[in-house]
Amino acid sequence: MLVAANLAVAFFAPYSNVTAQFAFDPSSPSLLTAFTCLFLHDPENILHLLGNLVFLASVGPLVETSLGPAKFAAVYLLGGIAGVGAHWIVATSSGVSTPLIGASSSIAACVGYCCVRYVRHRVPLAPTIRVPVAAIALVWVLLQAVGAFVKFGEAGGTSYVAHIGGVVAGLALAFVFRAQKDVSRERGREEMSAMAERSPAAALKAAERHLSAHPDDVGAAWQAVESLQAMGDTHRQVGLLKGLISHSSERERAIERLARIGALAQLPSTERMRLAHQVGHDAKIALLKSVVQSDKADTERPYALLALAEETGDETLLIELQSDYQFHAATELAKAKGLIQ
Repeated sequence: MLVAANLAVAFFAPYSNVTAQFAFDPSSPSLLTAFTCLFLHDPENILHLLGNLVFLASVGPLVETSLGPAKFAAVYLLGGIAGVGAHWIVATSSGVSTPLIGASSSIAACVGYCCVRYVRHRVPLAPTIRVPVAAIALVWVLLQAVGAFVKFGEAGGTSYVAHIGGVVAGLALAFVFRAQKDVSRERGREEMSAMAERSPAAALKAAERHLSAHPDDVGAAWQAVESLQAMGDTHRQVGLLKGLISHSSERERAIERLARIGALAQLPSTERMRLAHQVGHDAKIALLKSVVQSDKADTERPYALLALAEETGDETLLIELQSDYQFHAATELAKAKGLIQ
């Protein structure tokens, strides 16, 4: 969308006064033009336009994938406006009044963010060419150095101070959005993957190290569970699986694993009955069966008998309910529902 917007404005600029009207003028600054100038390019300066769009297409998707659309827009726009602000400060102090146009400071902010978040990654510069983000940053710096001495086009202006402001804003926003934590998480996952090829014990240690820094990483928790299973350590598996139940996306899988290792009874029966109303059919059956198999004195067992009978249609459960809990509220409920005569 940003590439299309920049191309569209550049295409229509020669047929309107949009550049003169919406460029940022340091002698008459406004928040509106600080924003609109980010989408303006001199149509005669193709190198400036295409250079920006190539860098945006190379680096932008990484920022958006990492942060999501809203935070990506924040990096792009705040970085761009920071660059405009840097240009305004320098232009005002030096008496320069050349209007500012171009998305370069916004692109610079994306590059700055990626220098922190994706420094080890390779990105597409062309359909068959992938280069490290560090190389992208180096090329960007070299282009700024060239641009400081070579002028392309006459309409509008390109401020390399604005680019520096954009990079600094991108670096700052990388720390605001905790990009370094994402890097740590990624490196931890790489270590777990490498250790998994060695032995379950090595994979477990890597997962435990990762979880100490990122306790909410369910992938690492499952890696630890799988390693403990391979090592035959059921007790520690149960502790991790109990924690995974708190994640709605992992709840059913964790319950099914507890059922498989015969450890559902380690959850309180009230907890199992509560969970039975939050999961799908198979996990629900496993939970209800575990309560039914508990001691007859368990206060939840009559309700589990009724719920399991309704879920499976097994009438023997209703017979057992009436026999063991003749005057219980669950039995009265079954009668009210017409399940027991």
